[in-house]
Amino acid sequence: MRWPTWADLRGIGNSSAVRASIIVPVIGYLIILNSTVADYLKLHGIEWVNQPTNVWDRLWSLKLYLVYFGLMFLGVGAAIYQWKCPSFVKKYGDWADYVAGVAPQVDRGQVEALAIIIGKDFRRDFHGDYADLIRSYLRQHYHQMSHYDLGWRIATAILFAWGFALLSIPSFMTAVRVAMALIIDER
Repeated sequence: MRWPTWADLRGIGNSSAVRASIIVPVIGYLIILNSTVADYLKLHGIEWVNQPTNVWDRLWSLKLYLVYFGLMFLGVGAAIYQWKCPSFVKKYGDWADYVAGVAPQVDRGQVEALAIIIGKDFRRDFHGDYADLIRSYLRQHYHQMSHYDLGWRIATAILFAWGFALLSIPSFMTAVRVAMALIIDER
């Protein structure tokens, strides 16, 4: 199985909506899980007062919790992504963008340092075409850093997946309820 790289997670981790979900655990606790707010929701028919009788009703009664935990998982995943993903992977969409953005500013000393980082021997690799060597080293560096920290990448990917899965349940249920209301209303 191939685990996602930081570059694969970049589209989700850099999105404004997912980054905003970092604050959900605090805000969600204060609003959704607050007993005063929960009582208000019950009084206004948003939350179930009676015990649900089947799985569908049980899931519907848990929709606020599903949204809360879905956003919480996304928020924790986004926090890990912001903390552990290398900054240039967050900034550049792929290695070609990275090379195009960085190569013009790289000097010989930086190339020699980069060679050490990626485990190459600059003196052995340099054959007169400095630009090709820089591109090759930068490409390898981007690839290496995008695969950096497997454990954190797995955790981030799992948290994103769980978050989207939990959010999809109330979304699907709402879509079914709206469709059913339209079908029943047309009769």
